[in-house]
Amino acid sequence: MIRAPLLVGLLAPLPTLAQDADPSNQLIEGYTACALGEGLADKTVTALGLYGWTSQEDTEMGVVNFQPGVGKDTFAYMSPTPGYCHVESTSLGTARALELLGYLSFSGQVSVDTTETDENGCTTATLSNGVVAVITSGGNDPVCTSETDSGVRFYFGEGQ
Repeated sequence: MIRAPLLVGLLAPLPTLAQDADPSNQLIEGYTACALGEGLADKTVTALGLYGWTSQEDTEMGVVNFQPGVGKDTFAYMSPTPGYCHVESTSLGTARALELLGYLSFSGQVSVDTTETDENGCTTATLSNGVVAVITSGGNDPVCTSETDSGVRFYFGEGQ
C-alpha cells in the first residue's frame, strides 16, 4: 500500500517538468527515454509521454515522431521496430550534447561507460546497458561536430 503513493509522488512532478522549454532539459528527457526504451516504440512513447511529449507514427517514412510539449528546438524520432532512436536539437551543439548525455547517470538506471571517436571522427558512447549512442550535428547531412545543433542516435542490438 505504501508503494503506490510513493510511486505516484515520484511520477507526479514529471509532467510539470515536461513543460520546461529549456532545450537542455528536453534533450535529457529524450536521451533518457531512448536509452531506456530498448528500441521499442511503445516503451519510448510511454516514457516521453510522462514528460509531456507527443508522438505520431509516420507509416510512409517508417518512423515514430516525437515532439516536446513546448518549444520547437528539440525533436526525436525512432524506427518502430528495434533499431535506432534519434534525439535532435536545432539550438545546442555537439559538445553540449555529449555533456548532457553524461546526465543519464542521474537516472540511476544507465550511464555512459566509454566514449571514443569512430572511424569518421564522430564521438561514440557505449552505455552501461549496451546501447551505443553516436553524436553528430543535426540535419539531413550530419557532420561530427557543430556549435549550433546536434543529433544523438541510439542503436540497439543488431542496429549497432
